[in-house]
Amino acid sequence: MAIDEFETEPTLKDIAAATGLSLAAVSKVLNNREGVSQANRERVMRTMTALGYRKRKGRSSIEPLRQASVLTLGRYASNDSFYGEILNGIIEAGTSEGIAIDVKIASDGTGSGLIEHLFPSGLPNALLLVGIDNPALIEQIADAGIRSVLVNGMDRCMRLSSVSPDYHFGGWLATWHLIELGHREILHVTHPYRESIRQRMDGFRNAIQETGITFEPERHVLDLGTPQLMTIDARGIISDYLATTARRPTAIVCVNDIVAIATIQAIQSHGLSVPDDISVIGFDDLPVGAHSSPPLTTMRVDREELGRSAVRLLQTASSASTVRRMALGTTLVKRGSTSEKPSL
Repeated sequence: MAIDEFETEPTLKDIAAATGLSLAAVSKVLNNREGVSQANRERVMRTMTALGYRKRKGRSSIEPLRQASVLTLGRYASNDSFYGEILNGIIEAGTSEGIAIDVKIASDGTGSGLIEHLFPSGLPNALLLVGIDNPALIEQIADAGIRSVLVNGMDRCMRLSSVSPDYHFGGWLATWHLIELGHREILHVTHPYRESIRQRMDGFRNAIQETGITFEPERHVLDLGTPQLMTIDARGIISDYLATTARRPTAIVCVNDIVAIATIQAIQSHGLSVPDDISVIGFDDLPVGAHSSPPLTTMRVDREELGRSAVRLLQTASSASTVRRMALGTTLVKRGSTSEKPSL
């Protein structure tokens, strides 16, 4: 591309095209970030000078938000009431604030060129990542200096702001509810592959330890082994566990409501009663839980408020601002699947 082709002010996309480098690489140079060789850095700077590129004044300050992109996974965007309600909250808040919302769907794979593949005409000014906390993707976005907020996810390196339910204390409160009912032999059914799920398990462990009981993973945790089994398909593993364990729990804390329903069905398949023999508590308060048999005790997450809060946080975020981590409270919803510890 010849440097005299531009009749209007050149953009980052023009710089990338002229240098043959990626948008992310050019953005790294512009924001003085690492990850670009000195030769390519000098190449970008020479091209910016030759094309007359001028960094906009006030780019490090917070600019009014008029448009934002939402990136989520395909499995969350279809037939998922949890993430569907988060998206509803985002769109509602965007409409109320006059922000145009553009939703992008990604596959589970997050290769090095994902951002440029999804945004071929240029990097977005603002981005909400819903249910995505893949470290490689977060690094791409942080390096590119995109104004971003993680929704129901978090950046352990604290480069991007985030909003999530308070999973740690939600896990603690779910477990403490059972402890107050007299239970001490309590099992946690989970698969801690994401930080949000690990936080639930941390809350569970803390509650167990506060009773004076030594936390023992082999006694207190049933790991489902894969995210694909954090569904109704967990029923088989839980049924096998109940058939073989020498120390049957009197109560079970489940990672989510669907696993909790699978747990109830597994318990009932052994001729046992919920909650008379074993109490079960879930997490999320999905609509289906209120109609299970028995109705499911759970921790309520206000999913639409998650979306609304994410938009408000994005409005105050910038690549130069302090990273913020917002935790929304969860609420105990008592129904019919928990009761006092059965008497011997």
